[in-house]
Amino acid sequence: MKVDKLLNWKGKIIMSNHSGSYMLHRVLVLLDHMGITEKMKKEERNEFIKNIIKIGNSEDCNPGEILDEIGEKYGICYGCLEETTDFEDGLCPTCRN
Repeated sequence: MKVDKLLNWKGKIIMSNHSGSYMLHRVLVLLDHMGITEKMKKEERNEFIKNIIKIGNSEDCNPGEILDEIGEKYGICYGCLEETTDFEDGLCPTCRN
């Protein structure tokens, strides 16, 4: 990983909030198991998931941990949050390169 990816906008080293990431992941998994996300329209669901990631970003959470498996299920790359069907370890072709 490049060093610049480890820096925040102020140039300080970022430590990921793993507890927060796992908590948000569990919330998404719970909503999925309850069938709530399946009942939503695709656009609304994916916007909701992206908003969860934005909340996580504000708390130094890791989008890869939040979207683990859920991202691929709903077609959202954890690197760029773009929709895709071509995944490898949660990343779209653009983010893999």
